Amino acid sequence: MGTAEPELLRLSPWTARGMLIIAAATWGGGYTFSKIALETLSVQWMMAIRLCLSVAIMVVLLWRRIRRTHLTHLLVPGILLGLTYWIAFMFQMRGLALTEPGRNAFLTATYCVFVPFLVWIIAKQRPAARHILAAMICLFGVGFIAIPKVGASLSLGQGDTLTLIGAVLFAINLVLSGMFAKKFDMLMLTLIEFATAATLFTGGALITDPIPQAAAFSWTTLTSLAYLIIGSTLVAQNFQNLAFSKVPAAQGSLILCTESLFGLLFSVVLVNEHISPTNLVGFALIFFAIVLSELRRPHMHRRRKDVSGPRANVL
Repeated sequence: MGTAEPELLRLSPWTARGMLIIAAATWGGGYTFSKIALETLSVQWMMAIRLCLSVAIMVVLLWRRIRRTHLTHLLVPGILLGLTYWIAFMFQMRGLALTEPGRNAFLTATYCVFVPFLVWIIAKQRPAARHILAAMICLFGVGFIAIPKVGASLSLGQGDTLTLIGAVLFAINLVLSGMFAKKFDMLMLTLIEFATAATLFTGGALITDPIPQAAAFSWTTLTSLAYLIIGSTLVAQNFQNLAFSKVPAAQGSLILCTESLFGLLFSVVLVNEHISPTNLVGFALIFFAIVLSELRRPHMHRRRKDVSGPRANVL
């Protein structure tokens, strides 16, 4: 197994909560910056560049830790996480290329509702009544997002459908992460996960996509990639890992639910995403469903260990 976790920085609970808000805001902005990068890069090349550079930075920063860790024990769970991470991002990013960042953010966030049902299937823990209610509310929310305007018929586009499939796959990745976190060093697992996904994205890009030309790397694209590598992949993930040492998972997950709101805000401000009144109703219903799904009664939280563990980032 991996080495024991090093001594964490001394953080106050309020500082930890602030770090979670920063992580949520950073991930929320990732939807818009991913959309911008996809204007000149293919999905696979964008993710390959993002993850390869992130892995290189992590290796430099964690080199001493890597040398102390028996990585062979982590290969199978790390590769399994990498596979689910890769396919989830393939669907989500292809969906993002075909829909607006705000819609993509809220539809991706529905993974929080899927998690309890996957835990039921994998760990045989029946979802609570609030999870079933949250799933029904979430379904209504998706329906409102699918209505372009009042009085129109349902119209979920291809991008929306791909995004929802990606949300289910992210839920699977999260459940597996929670199970492995109890046995292995998650920092090292995350490194192997990213390395596996980076290999798959790079291989897929070399086989199916043309190599990007120098003109594709405009200042806007480079800025977006820098945000995704430094902000979404490195800073936000480490902020979450540190903050969850001081904030209960149930409370922290609620704070991180604001990611979808930040995603919508960034999209409206930076790319002028148009939002209809029916879409706003759908966003509100999905956000309420996410919060309802994450709420726990204090006595239930003490009695039952959280199977899913801390939230894993999706952007």
